[in-house]
Amino acid sequence: MEHPSHETSAIYTLCAGLGVLIFFLGPALALLLDVDPLLAATVGYVGIMLFTGGIAARYGFARSTGAWKQLGLNLLVAAAVTLIFYLIFLLLFLL
Repeated sequence: MEHPSHETSAIYTLCAGLGVLIFFLGPALALLLDVDPLLAATVGYVGIMLFTGGIAARYGFARSTGAWKQLGLNLLVAAAVTLIFYLIFLLLFLL
């Protein structure tokens, strides 16, 4: 397996780090600002998607020719997987 260059790896790490920040701080800040809990949870799921997509791109889950294209492709895969869990969450939340 070919390792990404330092610059390419930094893009993926930045995406994953942003995802972690959004996952932990987003819902907490939203709830402190008295935002709807469903919106706060949605922000958390977006953070999970960004983190998962960044990590998947870093380790070459879905490969592509350019760094941004590879990140985008892995974010699409992460969005599809996260959407499944989000729909299960919605089902439980709305019942």
